[in-house]
Amino acid sequence: MEKIGIGIVGFGFIGRVHALAFSSAPYCYHDLPYFPEIRGIATSRPETAQKVKEETGVAWATSSFSELIAREDIDIVVVALPNALHQEVVEKAARAKKAIYCDKPLSSNLEGAEAMERVVKEEDVPLGVVFQNRFIPALWRAKELIEGGFLGEILRFRALYLHSSYLDVERPLTWRLDQKFSGGGALLDLGSHLVDLLFYLVEEEPHLKASWGKTFIPERKGKEIKVDDWSLVLFDLAGGGEGSIESSRISTGSADELRLEIEGKKGAIRYNSMQPNYLEVYDLRDKASPLGGERGFKALECISQFPPPFALPGKFSVGWINAHVACAHDFLLRLSGREARGATLEDGMKVQRFMEDAYNSMIRS
Repeated sequence: MEKIGIGIVGFGFIGRVHALAFSSAPYCYHDLPYFPEIRGIATSRPETAQKVKEETGVAWATSSFSELIAREDIDIVVVALPNALHQEVVEKAARAKKAIYCDKPLSSNLEGAEAMERVVKEEDVPLGVVFQNRFIPALWRAKELIEGGFLGEILRFRALYLHSSYLDVERPLTWRLDQKFSGGGALLDLGSHLVDLLFYLVEEEPHLKASWGKTFIPERKGKEIKVDDWSLVLFDLAGGGEGSIESSRISTGSADELRLEIEGKKGAIRYNSMQPNYLEVYDLRDKASPLGGERGFKALECISQFPPPFALPGKFSVGWINAHVACAHDFLLRLSGREARGATLEDGMKVQRFMEDAYNSMIRS
């Protein structure tokens, strides 16, 4: 099997996740198109680069992402940096003719994303955006049901992504709380996943109606915070349906809770990431009476039933990292010319435009 070299730029939490995903792929999938090898990691400082080598066993690390991109044995550049830093790395990687695996969102704003898009298209290099929720088996199944007409005409799309950890006023001041580096708060961070699922599952162009946002904790450790802790976006669907997306990083009691409800004239589906092994479905074609007949939401046991060539038994509970492994595997398929379903540059741009419109029209309180 041909080996393919991976270089990771940024090695905080999400950089480690991407390293784990690519490293796990050979153990999780038969018939890989390439054998992925992590050949380099770039961090922000020499001392952290040295620490990465000691902790991971990766033979080469640097504090210069340009040095990593210049290496001939690096074929894929994984971008795992604060949003505002994506552009420079993506453009340099594209000009070096590297494939790019970019964490979401593409950029901190539409201007940066459009600049990236121009260079990637000019250089004609593949770019994938890490919207890993596409690869949760329950949502994979939801996609199949919707494409098969299970819902009929869609009446309502309702999605929420809820965290609670930003309730802690003593939380460290990371880049996610800095408008300059993040570009936005809960909507850009969490809501981007929901917007991608909207485009991916429903495939109807949304028309923005209204957007609200609020910073519930406007000062942390003496610094003014400008990014949204909570947001709500309302929109129409091209087919006549209505939609809402709510994102929160101050939702008491929520850990990493993505909730999705889609209602149609023939049926409905529900999903909750805190119960990720099941997709709930309701079919109006079921018998209604007497005593309720066969009506009611049914739980489909999607668990870890990834389709072939997934190599492990599908009967086990799904975990958050499983979707990242599947997403990394899908990107390898795309590079080899095989059928793939992961988010592309075009998908990332759709999400970025939606977010930009939502922030531009946002009513802040």
